[in-house]
This record gives sequence, structure tokens and C-alpha cells, in this order.
Amino acid sequence: MDLIVNERRFQPVDPEVARSVGIDPQHKKIVVVKSSVHYRAAYEPIAKEIIEIDGPGLSSPNLSRFEFKHIRRPIFPLDTDFEW
Repeated sequence: MDLIVNERRFQPVDPEVARSVGIDPQHKKIVVVKSSVHYRAAYEPIAKEIIEIDGPGLSSPNLSRFEFKHIRRPIFPLDTDFEW
């Protein structure tokens, strides 16, 4: 197992970051990237599959996890069963 740890916040938008420390993501069976969507352009072409994880924290791609208090309803994408 190879592991890259950053001291500062960083979005891994390019596999060259891993290659610069001697790790070629293209030759790995599993690559885990902690990022929202920034990684997709660089990693989709070399990935067999992408699995998104929705871990705990301040943000999530699943908006239903949040309690919205001051919002007009219905509103997409929170509500999908409505007509204009």
C-alpha cells in the first residue's frame, strides 16, 4: 500500500501529483482520492469504476442529509415529485 499525506488542504486534480512521488495510479488496482468532483476529469479515463463515498462532515452530494429551514418548497433537487 502506498499513501500520500498532505500537510495543507489540496484537491488532487491530476495523477501527476502521485507520479511526482513515485506512485503511478494507472498501475494500481485501487486508488482512493479524497475530493468532491475535482478528480473526475483526470481519473475517469484511467478508472475501471468510480465509487463515491458520502462520509460525515460539513458537505455532501446528497442534499437530503441537510435540514433546510428557510427555503420555498417544492424545489429541485430536494423535491422531485411536483409539477410547474
